Amino acid sequence: MRKIIFLISFFWFALVMMGQTHSSADRLFQEGDYAKAQSEYGALLKSYPRNALYLYRYARCAQELGDLTTALRYFDLSGDRYDLKHFYVGEIYLQLWRTEEAIAAYQTYLAKSNQSPERINHVNKQIRFAEKLQRYIRRVERLQVIDSVEVALDSMLYAFPLSHEAGTISLDTLGNTIYVNQRGDRKLWSEKVDTQLYLLSSHRLLDEWTAPDTLPTTINFTSKQTSPYLLNDGVTLYYAANDTNGLGGMDIYVSRYNISTEAYTTPENIGMPYNSPANEYLFLLDEIHQVGYLATDRFASEGKVHIYSFAIPEYKQYWKNIPVDSLIAYARLEQFERGIVDTTIHNLSTLPDSNADEIGGIYFVINDSVVYYSTNDFRQTKAKEMYHEWVRINDQYLSEQQQLHSLRQQYAAADEDEKKELTPTILHLENNQNQLQIQCEQLLQSIRRIEIESNQQ
Repeated sequence: MRKIIFLISFFWFALVMMGQTHSSADRLFQEGDYAKAQSEYGALLKSYPRNALYLYRYARCAQELGDLTTALRYFDLSGDRYDLKHFYVGEIYLQLWRTEEAIAAYQTYLAKSNQSPERINHVNKQIRFAEKLQRYIRRVERLQVIDSVEVALDSMLYAFPLSHEAGTISLDTLGNTIYVNQRGDRKLWSEKVDTQLYLLSSHRLLDEWTAPDTLPTTINFTSKQTSPYLLNDGVTLYYAANDTNGLGGMDIYVSRYNISTEAYTTPENIGMPYNSPANEYLFLLDEIHQVGYLATDRFASEGKVHIYSFAIPEYKQYWKNIPVDSLIAYARLEQFERGIVDTTIHNLSTLPDSNADEIGGIYFVINDSVVYYSTNDFRQTKAKEMYHEWVRINDQYLSEQQQLHSLRQQYAAADEDEKKELTPTILHLENNQNQLQIQCEQLLQSIRRIEIESNQQ
């Protein structure tokens, strides 16, 4: 009898404590303390690993904390009880530039939900943006990135070691860039006129500058134009503008002055990987050193920008016939600092109460309902062998990636002869990385096909 009373008391105490944890987790979540809420939902999931609410809230916490991979995983595990899940999944996929998945998630949300007109309008706007982003991603220029540094936005000009022949860039008192060409007789800058920021031009005659001349509406086609840069040919103009038809924020555009017609051509968005949904502030091409520079706040801390330096290509080449994930990585300018990332391979440390295992601290998603936590979970020997081959190729990729990063650093500090010597090796490694990514993608698809067929038998 005493034993029964003890067990009843124990279970009653456990229920009370669990209820308190649930209430505390909900309160923290509603207050926006997502780090502590995630910890408490993780504790609840140890006792109730299939509870849809806990899984959904754990995913939301991960999303708010910026751990998008974990968020996607837990949204998937939470099932379809909460329609709003599809909205958040769409937001995450769009943030990752995975447009097809984003559109599919948004459409599922619209089909399942009876939401306010404001939310529906937002989702439809996101779908249209995803479709636009998708068009840009299909045409990504190949680029040999040399280096990337993060600097304060208001001091970014110090990160451009331009040659004298490339002209000079400075800031006015309002923080707008002023470009002066190498001969010192042409000046371009941005200036606020009424509520708009226009590009202006002036020429130097003897010791005086001519009166400012506002560039035509061909160039000043939107509410904000800034950061002009003119190539040595005197006709090719790059600048930043906030066109609503662009990718979002400020994008880089190029226009050329036609001497015969004395008019500028219609500005063209220079596309990816130069532009993104973030802000691109400045684009420079130092033709003497054959190095270009791009200032953007993508992936940058608040108040800072990333300065990407890259080798000026002899001619334009576009990525073709590569996995979508790889194409997105190149478009986002991540290719020189990332390994082969498959969305179904994740770090086990994101799971509550998990430990590294034989598979190397990861878990492998075969499909929506089958997850492997160890190489012992593979049912087919062939699939297991393919997985080990994937590990080998991925390790080769990472090793060559380090070599490529080192060569790019050498390239940045090299003279012209050394650059010519390094270029073939860098291009060879870049092409080989592309092939390794294709091999990995094919292996992952084969592994899933074999294991799915085996699980269905």
